[in-house]
Amino acid sequence: MNLAAVKPLNDLHVLIVDDDEFQVDFVSDLLKELGVNNVITANGGKSGLHAFDKAQVKPDLLMCDIQMPDIDGFEFMRAMGERAFKGGVILMSGQGSRVLYSASLVAQLSRQNFLGNIEKPVSKKDISDKIEQMLSPS
Repeated sequence: MNLAAVKPLNDLHVLIVDDDEFQVDFVSDLLKELGVNNVITANGGKSGLHAFDKAQVKPDLLMCDIQMPDIDGFEFMRAMGERAFKGGVILMSGQGSRVLYSASLVAQLSRQNFLGNIEKPVSKKDISDKIEQMLSPS
């Protein structure tokens, strides 16, 4: 399926939240390679909440690390639920499948449009597959 046929990728707005600056830059570069140009990045959970709250255009997609020192991915998902965020959510972690599974339950319980988990290191194919899932008509 051609992603651009459903919604142009350059129209997507993405918020990346991770406390690892390298990961933020890496994922941002992968998104740009896929044609996603509207990327907001945040270094950590508190910064992510601030970026979300001040964004003129709310993101269509949120990519969030689970393990962060200030506000972790679990707390971040709860905060997004309180903000009635309806965009897609992808959780990222280098912590293994158990942590990713727990985080996916939290995302689903907070009524997020949960697209799935991606284990680090993140690949362009993983991101592309999740975005395709989000844009595909149900």
